[in-house]
Amino acid sequence: MSSAARKRKKKRSQAPVALVYVVTVLVFMALISMLSIYLLKTYHIIDEDKEEEPVVTVQTFNDLFARVNSKGALADMTLIRIDPIDNSILVVPISASTLNSADNKSMRDIYAESRMAGVKEAVEGTLGMKVDNYATLTNEAFERVCDIYGGITYKASEELYYLSKDNDANDISIMKGELTTLGGRQIRLLTQYPVFSNGKQGNNEFLGEAMESLINSMFQQAYITQDNLDNIYNMITENSDTDMNIDDFKLQKSFIKDMLTSGITPAEKMVPEGVWGQNDETFVINHDFIQRLKEKAAETTPEIGGGSLIEKSSDAETTAQTAAPAEDAAAETAPVTEAAENTAPAEQTAENAAPAEDGGEGTTEQ
Repeated sequence: MSSAARKRKKKRSQAPVALVYVVTVLVFMALISMLSIYLLKTYHIIDEDKEEEPVVTVQTFNDLFARVNSKGALADMTLIRIDPIDNSILVVPISASTLNSADNKSMRDIYAESRMAGVKEAVEGTLGMKVDNYATLTNEAFERVCDIYGGITYKASEELYYLSKDNDANDISIMKGELTTLGGRQIRLLTQYPVFSNGKQGNNEFLGEAMESLINSMFQQAYITQDNLDNIYNMITENSDTDMNIDDFKLQKSFIKDMLTSGITPAEKMVPEGVWGQNDETFVINHDFIQRLKEKAAETTPEIGGGSLIEKSSDAETTAQTAAPAEDAAAETAPVTEAAENTAPAEQTAENAAPAEDGGEGTTEQ
């Protein structure tokens, strides 16, 4: 056999050996890699890959709606907390006379200085609850939203009487125990007229009852509500000081539509309790109420506010009230309806006590 043939034979015999060597090295490297990955995962040096699944996050929404009168002053507010998990809606009426726990300025004054952005911050600090979105409504927008559902049915716990000097449509005359249907205009007037024996606390209590009733009516008329959600959004945000954009609305709308299919009446009111100042010009919310509100809303955010500052303000307000002259105290607590019945005929009441429809300072428009 020639030397050339022997070399070719030797080369052919070495090829399988090289192949086996390469395969062995690759298998060994693969095993080492697998062992390394196993050890890294075992000791949580790297995380094990998991199959990604779509996640649907259900959240609550705290919306602050404020009515601004025709003079551009803050009249009243309602904090509405929508909880799709519990299928519940919490309604908290807030007087414009409420004092901010941080600086003791009223919400009305804060609105005059820094509009709704400032009011949002003040409400968050005072109640210790985050506000997701806010919007202002004009008197007309407020009335239109109420009238979509035919107003509310209301039973007065006392006689409510007020005679306006401008227009019969602004008169209020509701007998005690009388079941009556109130349209948007009458609802608005009852939130501002001095017709309740407990003063502006009565107005705020009525606002809470009216909004609770209105929202429950919206859910009882689910088909009408579904067809009008976009319309309501347009009413609320048209010419409004708001931070609610179309994406915010669509997100909330998706959860509200799901809630509408459950056949529930989800709204429940919590009316703030506290200390009113002289002539109901200021209101300090009690610390105990804020704690109950947080518990009801399942919120514990003491870092936002609503703590010791409120307690101090409440003590100061109580001291001021204690020091007030007896005559002023009697004037503050005297029921309006009793005065109207015993001291003034209707004509005199209309002439001397009735402010303009959109009202005099601090009387009809709060």
